[in-house]
Amino acid sequence: MKKKHFLLALMVLSFVSMSSVGLAAEKWVVFSVKNIVNPFWKAAWVGAQKAAAEYEGIKITYTSPTKSDNIEEQTRMMEDIILQKPDAVVFVPVDYVALVPTVEKMNEAGIPVFNYCNQMSGGKCEIYVGSNDEALAYNVAKAAFAAIGNKGKVIIQDGVPGASTAQARHRGFMRAVEENKGIELLTSQPANYNRLLGMQVMENLLQRFPKIDVVLAANDEQALGCVEAIDAAGRLDEIKVTGVDANLDAANAVLEGRQFATVDYSGFDQGYLATKAAIEYLNGNKIPKRIVLPVVIVSKENAKKWTLPPEEKPVPDWQEIVKNNAEW
Repeated sequence: MKKKHFLLALMVLSFVSMSSVGLAAEKWVVFSVKNIVNPFWKAAWVGAQKAAAEYEGIKITYTSPTKSDNIEEQTRMMEDIILQKPDAVVFVPVDYVALVPTVEKMNEAGIPVFNYCNQMSGGKCEIYVGSNDEALAYNVAKAAFAAIGNKGKVIIQDGVPGASTAQARHRGFMRAVEENKGIELLTSQPANYNRLLGMQVMENLLQRFPKIDVVLAANDEQALGCVEAIDAAGRLDEIKVTGVDANLDAANAVLEGRQFATVDYSGFDQGYLATKAAIEYLNGNKIPKRIVLPVVIVSKENAKKWTLPPEEKPVPDWQEIVKNNAEW
């Protein structure tokens, strides 16, 4: 009887041991987004899932504040995740300064961090994947100014004040304005990367300024809100609106001639590449310290390419991107 009990115990122990080995072989990657409203973050999550699907033994989950871009909620959520000890976190901060202590806690816990979209100002991250926000804002502004003969009245609609992307894009817009003596800046106001707020801010500005030639919006959601307000006021033919992201709605608006232009800031590509980098790192492979995507202006002539939903988009070529756009 004792022998039977011993064999049974040994079988149970063996089963537990084998299960533990199986669990240890699976790697858990947490993918963070800033909100669940903006299609940019939905596309980023699709890209992340496509990257994870290329490997065996990868579990990927996502986390997002329920209140869009909420610093306190993101901080609490990430601290809870740290206690669960994932193998890697692909992270975008709501605020690139306020979330530094959270990244430092991940560092202390031995959890590697892979930063994308908004570059952290501190803490250790294995990679940053994003775009040159100042350059893309500068280039789309220059394109809009050229379309009005480099002479006219301009409004800047900024993004979330605490976001590094919004600050860099403002610098790019301002550089383009300051370089062109024929351009008059009427005002600059934030709309927090939000379509409804973008529309509301634009409605007020339309009442204040009888003459507006260009609106430079910090992202496409704001740009689309501006387009709705301008259209309702019957002034769509006289005002050119630009955005950033090249999301599906904006690409269609550009094709229809309602929005003048946008810039590719693919959430899908960034989500894919940052997650791919995390998994390559977990597999013991060397990854670059930084990947900066090229600036591509999306106009009526080429916007068709951006009208595919993220689920149908081809994934970027990792080897090609690393070869041409990476810093080691």
